[in-house]
Amino acid sequence: MYNHLELMSIQADVLYLHNQAGRMTTINEPMNQPAPRFFWGQTIAGRIVRFRSDVPDHVVHDILQLIDQGDSTVQLAKIIRALEKDKEIRSLWMGPAFTFQETAKEHAAATLVTEDNKYCLEPGFPSLLSELKFRGPCYMVTENNMAVSVCFSARSNDLAAEAGVETLKAYRGKGYAMTVTSSWAQAIRRSQRIPLYSTSWDNYASLSIAKRLDLHLYGTDISIY
Repeated sequence: MYNHLELMSIQADVLYLHNQAGRMTTINEPMNQPAPRFFWGQTIAGRIVRFRSDVPDHVVHDILQLIDQGDSTVQLAKIIRALEKDKEIRSLWMGPAFTFQETAKEHAAATLVTEDNKYCLEPGFPSLLSELKFRGPCYMVTENNMAVSVCFSARSNDLAAEAGVETLKAYRGKGYAMTVTSSWAQAIRRSQRIPLYSTSWDNYASLSIAKRLDLHLYGTDISIY
C-alpha cells in the first residue's frame, strides 16, 4: 500500500516522461507533446514538485523558495509570477487525483476491446482506434455493435496507469462510464499496476464518476504550461 505522497510521485511519473536529472521532458503519450513547465502535486503527506527540462535554474531556485511561503493560494500566485518572468504562461490545469478502492468491480456489461471487436470503436471513437496499441487495456459498452462509452489507459508505465473515459453525448447519464471505468481498474490491478484517475475541478461529469465509484482522493495536482 502506497501513501499519498508516494501515489502523487507515481502519478507524476505516469503523466510525464523525465530525463536523468528528474526534469520533465514530454507528456507520456505517443504524440510526444512538451510537458508542462511546472507540476505541483499536493497531498496531506507533503508535495511533489517537478520542472520541465528547459526551465532556467534560477527560476527553479526562486520557485522552490516561494513554495514554502504563505498559504497555497499565495504560493500559487507567486509561482505564476515567477514563471511569467521567464516566459508567458499558456495554460493552467488543476484538479483532484484519485485511486481506486480495492472493492472496484468488473461489470459484465463492459467488454474488453480486442482485435476481433475493435471495429466497434470506428463510428464513435476513431482516434482511440488508431492509438489502441498504446491505450490498452480498453473497455467499452456497446449498443448495436457500436461503442458508446469507453475507458482506456490515457497514460501508463510499468507501475501504474491513468484512466481516460469518454461517452458519446447521446448515451450519457446511463451509468456506462462507471461500468467501463470500474472494469478497466480491475484489469489494471490484475496486471499488478495501480489504477489512477484524475480530472479538473470544473469537469463536473468526471467528478461525478469519481464520487459514484467512491474513489479515494489522495491529492490535488497543478500543471502550468
